[in-house]
Amino acid sequence: MCFETTLDRERAKHYVDSGLWINRTLIDVFDEQVDKAPDKLLCVAGDVRWTYREVAEKVARLASNLAAIGIGHKDVISVQVPNWPEFVLIHLAATRIGAVTNSLLPNYRAKEIVYILGLARTKLAIIPGPYRGHDYPETYRSLRSHLPDLETIVVLGDRVPDDMRPFSDLMRDRRAPPVDPRAFDGDDVTVLIFTSGTESAPKGVMHSHNTLMYGNLAGARLLGLTGDEVVWAVSPIAHATGIQWNLRQAIVLGATLVLQERWDPDEAIRLIEAERCTYTCAATPFAAMLLDSPELADRDLTSFRVFLCGGAAIPSDLGASVRERIGCNLVPCWGMSECFAATMCSVDDPGDKRWGTDGAPLPGVEVAIFDEDRRTRLGPGEAGEIATRGPHVCLGYFRNPERTAETFSNDGWLFSNDLGILDESGFLRVVGRKKDIINRGGLKISAREVEETIGKHHAVLQVALVGVPDQRLGEKTCAYIVLRPGRRIDLDGLVAFLESQGVAKFKYPEYLRIVDALPMTPTGKIQKFKLKERFVTDLAAS
Repeated sequence: MCFETTLDRERAKHYVDSGLWINRTLIDVFDEQVDKAPDKLLCVAGDVRWTYREVAEKVARLASNLAAIGIGHKDVISVQVPNWPEFVLIHLAATRIGAVTNSLLPNYRAKEIVYILGLARTKLAIIPGPYRGHDYPETYRSLRSHLPDLETIVVLGDRVPDDMRPFSDLMRDRRAPPVDPRAFDGDDVTVLIFTSGTESAPKGVMHSHNTLMYGNLAGARLLGLTGDEVVWAVSPIAHATGIQWNLRQAIVLGATLVLQERWDPDEAIRLIEAERCTYTCAATPFAAMLLDSPELADRDLTSFRVFLCGGAAIPSDLGASVRERIGCNLVPCWGMSECFAATMCSVDDPGDKRWGTDGAPLPGVEVAIFDEDRRTRLGPGEAGEIATRGPHVCLGYFRNPERTAETFSNDGWLFSNDLGILDESGFLRVVGRKKDIINRGGLKISAREVEETIGKHHAVLQVALVGVPDQRLGEKTCAYIVLRPGRRIDLDGLVAFLESQGVAKFKYPEYLRIVDALPMTPTGKIQKFKLKERFVTDLAAS
């Protein structure tokens, strides 16, 4: 596989010379942690309690067996599993043999799967068996004829079709020769992660060992994290937040990773207490839901110190309440799949910064505000498009030079399409989005993508999808629809139609409003802000 990247050798040399890039892989650091504390717990998940030594043995076996079936340097392994401990083994084994981990959210369905695996030219896919009402093997079987590069499908679980391979088969000790240790280049692509729908077609973001390792080391220093941490991972580790700031962060620290398979605030509180968790990174609404749990009153969460929040700003009352009732510091960061985090606060920043901004640039990172033409930098207090440059920025979009050129400038700036303001102290505040994106609990939904699918329904003449306020998730989705004459549709029918089209469940609208017409500008553009205002007004009236 050939990965054409935006890597600039002069900038890369500067990052190395200044110590921002250390040209080390996750497996290099993991091997050191194994040597240092082999009997320390690395992974806790349900009944699983694996030490660093045990994980190392499993990773060696898995890496050898992957190599034996022809998986090697720069081959793409697509992994669509929940927060299961096997994900840790897969990512480390892939890194061991120089393969690329392409993680997919478990709630992706046929439409997303066939696009992502096709673009990634996936050679091996690892999936669950039937899980939470969905038959993953059947979905993959139906898509296989459209994925010519997909050689092997591996299934985690007991019910494995004859034309697929059980994961347990890759964990057997066949006396396969061990993988020869080799030093992969720090600029090699190690993670290929797709944006969660900021456009009709998601983009494959290429991250190298250097771009990811920079974030883990810089974030750990800023937050004061050490090897004594117990990292609670409830964000999907198949998503940018989970794989970088929880899974990889735990290994880089030499800490313990505690996996929670699915979100449940009561279970989260019990797990934090039982395992004495100290740190997590998750979407801001999760913190609010912890406060609402009746479990909170009777549990001891004094171990829990740092909650790194992304996806939405931290309201000041929420930050203060979490500090008072749990004793935990909510700390904001701003980033995206293309850079994971560009700004962050520390636990020592004053409350008006931690709970009123999205943080300041990480060391070695530049953040600037540009006007609409992306040429003129704006001053403090002026709103414009947020751009960032530095050792945290990915190496472009895989097999997509046009969109790479649209997003990354020749001099290294990543343009985010987010709107923001920098204050006099250099702290960022995000104020909006240039693109039509709905942020549902940290997962980004392209309104255009869902609108295009809804528009195929025989009853729909026009549709506009808008994000509406929600106390728990930040935003939910409302579909405003103008019907064709004589046609009808309700929310259940709309959801059933989207399911039939293979759309992921988190993209379904939670509300439906049938209207006679959509508000338009004189040039024919839908005025979605008026629809949002209408929704809020109607909600208040009811």
